[in-house]
Amino acid sequence: MHRDKAAAWLLVAGLMLMHVYAAFAQIRPAPAAGAQAVPGGAQSHPETNVTNGSSGSDQASGSLHENQPAPPPITAPFRVHLIAQHISGGYQVLAVDLNNDGKTDLVALGLSADSLVWYENPSWTPHVITTAAPKMVSMDAADLDGDGIPEIVVAYGFNAAPAKSVGKISIFRHNGDPRQPWVLMRDIDRVPSTHRVNFANVNGRGRGTVVAAPILNEKSPGFADPEHLSTPLYAYREENGWKRELITDENKGVVHGLLPYDWFGSGHQDILTAGYSGIAVHHPKKKGRWTRTIISAGSPAPWPNGGAGAVVVGRLAGKQFFASIEPFHGNMVVVYTQDALGLYRRHVIDDALTTGHALTLVDVDGDGVPEIVAGGNRTKANLFFYRATDKSGQSWTKMLMDNDMAASNCVDADIKGIGRKTDVVCMEARAPFALKWYEYVGK
Repeated sequence: MHRDKAAAWLLVAGLMLMHVYAAFAQIRPAPAAGAQAVPGGAQSHPETNVTNGSSGSDQASGSLHENQPAPPPITAPFRVHLIAQHISGGYQVLAVDLNNDGKTDLVALGLSADSLVWYENPSWTPHVITTAAPKMVSMDAADLDGDGIPEIVVAYGFNAAPAKSVGKISIFRHNGDPRQPWVLMRDIDRVPSTHRVNFANVNGRGRGTVVAAPILNEKSPGFADPEHLSTPLYAYREENGWKRELITDENKGVVHGLLPYDWFGSGHQDILTAGYSGIAVHHPKKKGRWTRTIISAGSPAPWPNGGAGAVVVGRLAGKQFFASIEPFHGNMVVVYTQDALGLYRRHVIDDALTTGHALTLVDVDGDGVPEIVAGGNRTKANLFFYRATDKSGQSWTKMLMDNDMAASNCVDADIKGIGRKTDVVCMEARAPFALKWYEYVGK
């Protein structure tokens, strides 16, 4: 009899423990989609938090989905096309013709992807470029040998902690058939934490120069960079045998944005950077010399929360203007327009972006007034389209482009082959790491 009572009590206790566990499981906070734990509780960044394709929104249970609010409505005039998914750690996209058929193809790079892949327009058939560039972070394309098919420069072996980064810079070329795996053309350099690479036309004779920007000084302990260390900017000219050339060591702390653009109208490209030191233009002179001009300090917040993270340049009402995301991984979209004296005036057109990362210009309607596309890489409904409501560019209307996109990078493109870049292509930073084409369908 005593044994029967003991068994009954054990059964009751077990049932009570099961109910307590079930209740705890229901009320405990769910992990954020795509997030990983960061030592010390620090906020994670895509440059340090490389996730794989198995993490992310797929982890959420049905009951959690049922309790989530409906996504906000899309208001921008675009039709969304899904090109590909599962580009692990999605980070950058290039829109470029890779097989010389006159159509704009797409190259997709993921921070933790096992291969660099291009997608052939219009079927979007994937083709592997290389599997020999682990931890890729940046790329650009230029036809160096004039055969109609561009070479691709890739920065890989990346880690935002310079002491853990190989920082390789290499050029790959096709081996007769661009649909087959490409071959290594040349290793250019190793610079810890190289984060941006671009081909540039710095001599007016073609894009035969590679520009490389580390995100930090090789001795920096991290993004806070309390000693304000110099972050170098390098050039490698084909005509000089791809030897390393120092453009500047005056930028301090994080350098996140890199843009070749003919700022002074001299017939060759200058190099713009965006980072803790603000937005700077680096102008090539004779005999490998460069000058540096700060065109904006960016966000005025104190270090390390000021400066800028990205920059693009265009023209409004016949005058040059530029736009930026401020600060680094910031919340503001900022437009700089010229006044009657040619001085640039700062206009914050949005201060509600979440971890701003993607920025591009696109003239969707061909009126000569470019629109702005900006997005952040931490939340899904975070890709926006901004249209100027006056030709001076001081007033803008904001529209949501996608309620299911955390954009790490966007570019303008002519996907349909109409002769003008009216489309936008974006790479997603969170699972399912989608590559999407936004087709303009407005008037």
